[in-house]
Amino acid sequence: QLVIAQLQKQGLTLYILSGDQVEPTRHLAERLGIKDYFANVLPTEKAQFVADLQTQGRKVCFVGDGINDTIALKQAQVSISLAGATTIATDTAQIVLMEKSLRQLPLLFELSHRLERNLLTSFGLSVGTGVMIMTGALAFPMGIGAAVGFGSVALLAIVGNAMTPLLYTL
Repeated sequence: QLVIAQLQKQGLTLYILSGDQVEPTRHLAERLGIKDYFANVLPTEKAQFVADLQTQGRKVCFVGDGINDTIALKQAQVSISLAGATTIATDTAQIVLMEKSLRQLPLLFELSHRLERNLLTSFGLSVGTGVMIMTGALAFPMGIGAAVGFGSVALLAIVGNAMTPLLYTL
């Protein structure tokens, strides 16, 4: 329940798509605090559900552990399985959580968001540096030494920014 609450706090919409009967699926959804659940779902219907969300412009992460999840795992932008799941599910998934538990999911999503911000910042720093050096070289009497020095300082800033995720994991 804690994992579900943390994921919902991060703004994620969660669904249960189960091949199981309605009553056990409803009970699981209530226990976890997930309001959207679907029971008696066939493997192709799971994949179609993922495709429908993608058509709406949503990014989909599918977590599955069985043979009946493989089509949806392939359809999703991000697919996750667990160690100990069926071989085909772990072979299909892009990420396999080795603890056989979903406890790492909130951290995984947080790290992916931090990585995305970090990449955008590094890209902005590198493009901005290039533009400044070119502007300095073309519009002002910036010498080659100044351009190399400015580029080196910028490179240190980019490398420093790239290493900031290490601080989070410590």
